[in-house]
Amino acid sequence: MESVNLTCHPDRSEIVLKGVLDVGETRAAHSCLGEALMRALPLELAASGLERVDTAGLQMLIVFIRAARERGLSFRWHDPSPALVSSAQLLDLNGALELPQ
Repeated sequence: MESVNLTCHPDRSEIVLKGVLDVGETRAAHSCLGEALMRALPLELAASGLERVDTAGLQMLIVFIRAARERGLSFRWHDPSPALVSSAQLLDLNGALELPQ
């Protein structure tokens, strides 16, 4: 099961994060996130199904968010999972991930 899936809508790119996003998943996830950036549409990150994320997964998300901002793309989190929020808090990365308060 892939941890990152891209759904293309006419007005936005929806990225669904689910399962485990760890160092073993980063290559496939990076490809999917790169495709979302190339579409150059507003981004929606749905993360309610993310059960576990490690430091490599968090780093990849931070790089993705920065790349989106550099391209002038808007994005928003939709229902970040407790696993994502707690991992980000543990490493003090809430600000870098721009997670909702």
